[in-house]
Amino acid sequence: MELETFFTVPEQTRLLLYAVLLGIPLGMGFDVLRTLRLLLPHGKLATALEDVSFLLVWAAALLCFSTVLARGEFRGYYGMGSALGFLLYRCTLGCVTVPLLRRIFSGLGRLFRRLFLPLFHGVVRICALLNRKFGHFAKLFRKASFFSHLPLQRDRKMLYNDSGILKRKAALSWQRKNKRKKRSHAGSFGSSAGPQ
Repeated sequence: MELETFFTVPEQTRLLLYAVLLGIPLGMGFDVLRTLRLLLPHGKLATALEDVSFLLVWAAALLCFSTVLARGEFRGYYGMGSALGFLLYRCTLGCVTVPLLRRIFSGLGRLFRRLFLPLFHGVVRICALLNRKFGHFAKLFRKASFFSHLPLQRDRKMLYNDSGILKRKAALSWQRKNKRKKRSHAGSFGSSAGPQ
């Protein structure tokens, strides 16, 4: 018995009809994206990313379709059939779905706004109260010297935490300044004493 490597005409017709049916949920997903774009306007980059992600979902759906239903063989008419199903949905039910989804999402937005607005106002009041009570501490935190006494690392032997290094550097710079002053004073006394 020989293994079949091609689809018969009834199998191809059945796969084409399944591909057309695959385009319908893809059209519904695109309508949800369109509705979100209408309710939450955003820039060109976000729109482009949404479109690319939608095309990737479409490609993944076609890959799953060909793997599950068509023995892993991809044919061009799967893509054309799903595009045809997408267009049929957009021309028939898509005209009704977008306004309906827009009403549903705007109603949900109003509901969430009504539910969370008191919570938001409560948080704003608490923040204002805390700012009045503890706002003067913000001035302290803005100063860099406020945190300078805190160690950077937990291990006190680390280089960052060694406050002795800073003291030694300050002492060395003080010693250098004193040596320069002594040299300048000694040089000026020696030069003034010589010519007389």
